[in-house]
Amino acid sequence: MASSEWRVVNGTDTNRDLLLVAHHAEGRGLTMQGRLIGAHMSTAGGLHNAFYKGKEIGCTAIQLFTVSPRQWQPVMVDETQVEAFNRARQETGIQSVVSHAIYLINLASPDPETRRKSFHAYLAELRRCAALGIPYAVLHMGSNPDFEAGMRLLIENLRQLLQEMPDGVHITMETMAGQGSSLCYRFEHFAQILNALPSEKLVLCADSCHLFAAGYDLRDPESYEATWQAFDRLIGLSRLRVWHLNDSKKPLGSRVDRHEHIGQGELGEGAFRLILNDPRFAHLPMLLETPDDTRFAEDLARLRSYITDDETVVR
Repeated sequence: MASSEWRVVNGTDTNRDLLLVAHHAEGRGLTMQGRLIGAHMSTAGGLHNAFYKGKEIGCTAIQLFTVSPRQWQPVMVDETQVEAFNRARQETGIQSVVSHAIYLINLASPDPETRRKSFHAYLAELRRCAALGIPYAVLHMGSNPDFEAGMRLLIENLRQLLQEMPDGVHITMETMAGQGSSLCYRFEHFAQILNALPSEKLVLCADSCHLFAAGYDLRDPESYEATWQAFDRLIGLSRLRVWHLNDSKKPLGSRVDRHEHIGQGELGEGAFRLILNDPRFAHLPMLLETPDDTRFAEDLARLRSYITDDETVVR
């Protein structure tokens, strides 16, 4: 990975004036045109409605649940749903869609019945995504009071999923905050999975709140760059495919997962300016999961205001 150089402009060290000076832009512009920025949208009235609701607030990417997130429903979508979904995608022009698997899934659970239901629920999610043309199905990584046992169970379930899952979709592992007995809140945990299962179908979703809660400081250029150097060394930046952009109610390293609206939490504006102006991530979908969905438009506007013009980036 090419190195990055950071500088502070205007002779200050405030977050507002931090700009990324990158030598590896690879021709990607950082203007708002073409950026994939959106939010997790409601599917009330049908999966296709997420597109129209997203379009209303200015989304160019959306995330959704393909089934209720708090119920075990290993069901498939039917042809009518697929047709309505594709029609809405075409009519709105929103081509970037990400799914989030149900919250109940725990592939690392010490309880065999929970693991069995989790496996079938996530396999059904992957199959629904393939039918709908959704390339990324975000997965919470589970928990187990016995960390090593939990990692073994998680890896074995992922191994089996890789054997049975359809083409056209990726298991998208989310960086976790480390709350309670959660797994995968450190990059080393993902490295362990990928060393055992080096499949290209395993990719990652970075959640800014979770990273911060887990101890990765994104607020200043030096610690921000150290975080991504570590990610690249242990995992590989090419595996990062989705961003969840959330501020954090709790401080650095708290291992408590509490989302806050953009720029109003412990991360603050500076972290989001760095993320949004990092050319390594300019092509990735960036999706809000902030607490109050009636404020999504406000948060989206704030995110877009952080994007600098191309002229501020040195190639």
